[in-house]
Amino acid sequence: MSANNDNMKLDVKRTLFVGFAFMGIMCFWEVYDYIMPLILSRYFGLNQAQYGIVMGLDNLLAIFLLPFFGSLSDKKVSAKLGRRTHFILFGTLAAVVCLVGIAITELLQYRAVMGADIQNLDSLVQYGLDEKYLVGEYRAIYDGVIATGVKPEGDALVMYNEMLNNIYGAQVACAGAVTKAKPLYFILFMCVLVCALLAMASYRSPAVALMPDVTPKPLRSQANAIINIMGGAGGLVSILLYTFLAKQRYQSHVALFIGLAGVMLCMLGLFLGLCKEKKFVAMRYEEEKRWEIVDEIEIQSTEKLPKEKVVSLLLILGTVFLWFMGYNAVKSHLSTYATSVLNFKDSFVGVINIINGAGGAIAMLPVALMASKIGRKKSIIIGLALSAVAFVPCFLMTANTPGVGVLFPLCFILAGFGLVCVNVNTFPMVTELSKGSNVGKYTGYYYISSMTAQSLTPAFAGIFMDKISSNAVFVYAIIFVTLAIVACIFIKHGDNKPVKKQKVVEYFAEEE
Repeated sequence: MSANNDNMKLDVKRTLFVGFAFMGIMCFWEVYDYIMPLILSRYFGLNQAQYGIVMGLDNLLAIFLLPFFGSLSDKKVSAKLGRRTHFILFGTLAAVVCLVGIAITELLQYRAVMGADIQNLDSLVQYGLDEKYLVGEYRAIYDGVIATGVKPEGDALVMYNEMLNNIYGAQVACAGAVTKAKPLYFILFMCVLVCALLAMASYRSPAVALMPDVTPKPLRSQANAIINIMGGAGGLVSILLYTFLAKQRYQSHVALFIGLAGVMLCMLGLFLGLCKEKKFVAMRYEEEKRWEIVDEIEIQSTEKLPKEKVVSLLLILGTVFLWFMGYNAVKSHLSTYATSVLNFKDSFVGVINIINGAGGAIAMLPVALMASKIGRKKSIIIGLALSAVAFVPCFLMTANTPGVGVLFPLCFILAGFGLVCVNVNTFPMVTELSKGSNVGKYTGYYYISSMTAQSLTPAFAGIFMDKISSNAVFVYAIIFVTLAIVACIFIKHGDNKPVKKQKVVEYFAEEE
């Protein structure tokens, strides 16, 4: 690579236009990760291990589908819109149709569950609600909260939280009985859900591979930070959707799913209108020639990756796998844990995610700049260490912990900073080891590691929680995040070299 790259600058506008595809993807997954555990638990009566299996299904499918569609999109096709864009177009449209189907089937199950009088305490006795909660001080405290909306304090708060946990367990049992008696709605729901997951898998790798397609290697950490900011913005939009459209514990979510479908169509429209794939790819090649950073060996060579780089690639993918085993164990169970164990309101969980998403978006560029100064590997290790530390107080907190409504979100935000450090830096490390002709294939490798972890960890963590205790999920997370640190330490290739400060206070990572 030539040293004549002092004036290299990232085309921010071009990167933003590409990012609308990823923005639409994150809109879907933010709603999915939040609302699906609640629907499966509250309306279908699945326990933590059971809904953990369903939550891992999308990632299990992704293990096989993301590399396939990534490699498929690498092939030179005569598609008018470009080799990645046509996947994004048709995949998004299919996902939107499936969202309508999810809304309809969820509505059918919702009506069946509400017909069982699931919110009536007297009717819940047959599903395990202790009769002591129907009379005396417990009932008086509960009725007082229902009437005023204000939680009690001291011993009364402890009694109230104890009662809520018992009520929630009885409601899940009631929903399970309804599902068992009439399983058709669950079957229909799962069929439509699987179709939605297939649609999302069909264009995720092509959408992500589009960034390195249009961005020179030395600028990919910065570009990836912007793409992740776009994804965070999409997630923030979805958080606002479910915060305002999913306030009550038991309600239909038709409006939420239709709203999500509308947002995804808007993101698709912006992407198609602003992102000109073939033009942007040609611009990247022209920039590489102008900056004299064209790697002729990369373009022409058909040799396999050297052994030492294969080892580093496996270690990078291993770090990603272990990180997602830890972080997503918490993420996939957050909505049910926060509402059923810490007794937060559904809307407050949305607030936590809004703050976390906003904090992550703000941290994206500083993390990218940090990586350009100290290297990607060190940045990842710092993020992993902070996340492990943040999960310790989360394990110790209960619904009765003073200030839990402030302390828990703060710890989760700190862990979210670790997510930023890992996401911003690991994907560029993987694509650094790829060639221009197989970026989609290597994108698939990245998603094999992350999606395998995300397919396994919800169920494994759910079993961990069912067998030990709900807060044991944080111990589980700490173990895997610590192992990720160990794997990352031994990575030798794919990092960037810190560069000197430029006149315009910009940092550009020069690849090995």
